[in-house]
Amino acid sequence: MRWSALLVVLAVAQPALAETKADALFKKGKQQLAEKKYSLACVTFEKVDRLDPGIGAKLNVAKCYEEWGKLAKAYRWYSDAEKMADESSDKRGPKIKELLEALDSDIPRLTIKLPPKVEPAGLTVKLDGAVVAADAFGSEQRVDPGSHVIEYEANGEKKSKTVPLERGGSTEVTLEIPKRVVKPKVDPIVVIPPKTEPRPEPPSRARLIAGIAIGSAGVAALGVAGYLTLDARGSYNDALATHCMGSTNMCSDEGVRITGDARGRANTATVIAIIGAAAVAGGVVLFVTAPKRRPETMVYLAPAIGSDGGGIVLGGGF
Repeated sequence: MRWSALLVVLAVAQPALAETKADALFKKGKQQLAEKKYSLACVTFEKVDRLDPGIGAKLNVAKCYEEWGKLAKAYRWYSDAEKMADESSDKRGPKIKELLEALDSDIPRLTIKLPPKVEPAGLTVKLDGAVVAADAFGSEQRVDPGSHVIEYEANGEKKSKTVPLERGGSTEVTLEIPKRVVKPKVDPIVVIPPKTEPRPEPPSRARLIAGIAIGSAGVAALGVAGYLTLDARGSYNDALATHCMGSTNMCSDEGVRITGDARGRANTATVIAIIGAAAVAGGVVLFVTAPKRRPETMVYLAPAIGSDGGGIVLGGGF
């Protein structure tokens, strides 16, 4: 019986103590708000709401954030208070709705978009340090007035963008997702021999075929190198004009990145060109030094190099 009475006393005392503490914090928050110590006052009012959650406590937090200029946060607290008022049929509900409608027109809107044909899967985007949900792309988000930082990572590259917003303003930001470098597809050269009875390849013919194959691979490599060189040169010139004001020592961070990437691709093209030239030379040597045996029927494809450039010679004997 004594234990039961003690438990009843404790059960009654705990809410009373919480209410007393909440009252003390409320007075402290009012003082901090009067002194315009908004960062302290809003935190104090949030503690009051945790101790004694209610419509009034939420309205105090919302009012604090509104006076501080954190309009989006104030809107969320007013919305929570309105929801609680509707659920309890509180007479303050219509007044809270009026406060929300008056505040809403001053709240800035930010819309984050992805480029066409880019899916959010595998893409991490943060707005002021908080991860943006995949279904939020392309939709307006209420944010506080001031500068906001968008950070994202795609294809292993980190990027950031700072977006300033004023009261009642709105803006759309399309993220610059790095594009993957797609290597050009080189169709293989196919030699179709005439239909003959299978017979062992003579040593001279095997050497000729090896020379053709190696030389053809070298020609294909030279084509790839030429493509990469032209692509790198175009990117480099575009970067100088767009991000460097026409001078290599006036580049922005984006210009430095693009010109560096272009130089890297140009170096890769040089290596491929050297390998391709070596392959062409090796194929020519094999072809020229092969014993001159002329089968009854043969189709051949060989590289040709002259003072004006190179090419491929298709011929045959019957």
